[in-house]
Amino acid sequence: MKKYIASALGICTLAIVLLVSCNKINQATDMGQDLIPPVDNIHTFDTTLEVETYNMLSAFADDSARSIYSDDQYLGVMTDPIFGKTDARMFFQLTPANGKTNLLNVPGKRYIDSVVLQVAYLSTYGDTTTPQIITVSELSTANNFKVSGTNRDSAYSIREDNFITTNILGSRQIIPRSLKDSSIDIRAKDTARIGNALRIRLSNSFGQRLLDYDTTGVNDGYSTDSIFLTKMGGFALKSTSGGNSIMGFNIADNVNTRLIVYYRHDNTTTAGDIDTAVAYYNIVGRVGTANYIGRDHNGTLVQSTSNDNTKDPIAYIQNSPGAYTKVKIPGLAGMTNRVIHLAQLQMEQVYDPADTLFNAPRLMFMDMLDATNNKYKTIPYAIENGSFQAANDLGTVLSITPAGYISFGSGYTFKKDLSNNTIKEWKFNLTRYAQYVVKGMTPLADLRLHANYYTVINNGNVNSNSTRVIVQIGSGPAAGRVRLGGGNHPTQKMKLRIVYSKI
Repeated sequence: MKKYIASALGICTLAIVLLVSCNKINQATDMGQDLIPPVDNIHTFDTTLEVETYNMLSAFADDSARSIYSDDQYLGVMTDPIFGKTDARMFFQLTPANGKTNLLNVPGKRYIDSVVLQVAYLSTYGDTTTPQIITVSELSTANNFKVSGTNRDSAYSIREDNFITTNILGSRQIIPRSLKDSSIDIRAKDTARIGNALRIRLSNSFGQRLLDYDTTGVNDGYSTDSIFLTKMGGFALKSTSGGNSIMGFNIADNVNTRLIVYYRHDNTTTAGDIDTAVAYYNIVGRVGTANYIGRDHNGTLVQSTSNDNTKDPIAYIQNSPGAYTKVKIPGLAGMTNRVIHLAQLQMEQVYDPADTLFNAPRLMFMDMLDATNNKYKTIPYAIENGSFQAANDLGTVLSITPAGYISFGSGYTFKKDLSNNTIKEWKFNLTRYAQYVVKGMTPLADLRLHANYYTVINNGNVNSNSTRVIVQIGSGPAAGRVRLGGGNHPTQKMKLRIVYSKI
């Protein structure tokens, strides 16, 4: 299921890029609406309703994201002058790539050369030029590190960091932008060019320990993956000095994410001869992973303006685990029944120089809290049933199609603010929801605007048969934040634009 959703996300992102690159034809139709009659103020009218915005810091109940190994994994520390500090750590296990046949010869006749932990690099969020030291520690086998695979329900929360570590295996100072550079690895029998990877040399004593495991007896470490994991609990990676960025990695890449053991061994046929060899360990079989994302909002405007009943002029949105905004549209309840041709919640970025380092999320989403059962659900009628597709065999869990995200308005377009800064704007399509509200067929409720990369909520449409909906608007946690003009911002107000005809 995860592979399918990730593929759909890629298509969605591409489609949004294509949409953004097109020239805007008409403000009333740029969200893919059906033909809207021209506003003549006789039959068809154009108005805006004020909205109220309230900032909220996400608690576990609001964002209980759990990371699986195929998500982008983040590592590093950064300090955002607006959103505060982030500390991202990675935990994962690796097992012998070829099981029992991973090593040549037998213990006592293998001699370590070097051992390197290599992790496939994706991208950097933040300052790519400031160095930081990455330290690798060994996870204690006492953790009983659980295996989740692609099952998020059994995966570790991104807020979880209570793992026991033992000895430090190695460390390296890196400059994030250099991770995409190629390096040449020369060995006796071959030469390999390696790029887009973090490589940290670990202690030779650790490497020799791996060489000394056997397949039988008390030193058995290779008869099964499970046995191996009782000897070696896994790796814990964290930034221990410097840095102002978090780096994304792909630990599911079995070619470029692996432990590499370079060693020599006695030639089995010619006495006195020494041969060289390489052994690999990667994510195969049943292994555990976790990606901790720690946030510290102390002393920031995000913290001082959140979780109260004061209307906020700036809305703060931050990817998991972060911040969201509660949006109220009280004027919609007072509208009499009429034909709603367009109801578009419009919002735009409030520029800050730090935006060049800490970018906005590619997509955002809006849902609402169902006060009856205190659970979030899709906004009724905002996403049509035709924009859902089955995400499991029973059809009880749905995902949103790429076209569904586009028509809803999750992607941004560009514009200029009053100071000629290039900023992003979003226009969420609430037309059908607004229509049913003014007809008295669905109650008006508070909305939630967020950038949580992965969440599962209830289906808010009528006759939804209690289905659940996967909302995946990112490939991993942590990266992505934006300031938006709130309902009472002096120059960049969030507002609901409505084009309607009287009945």
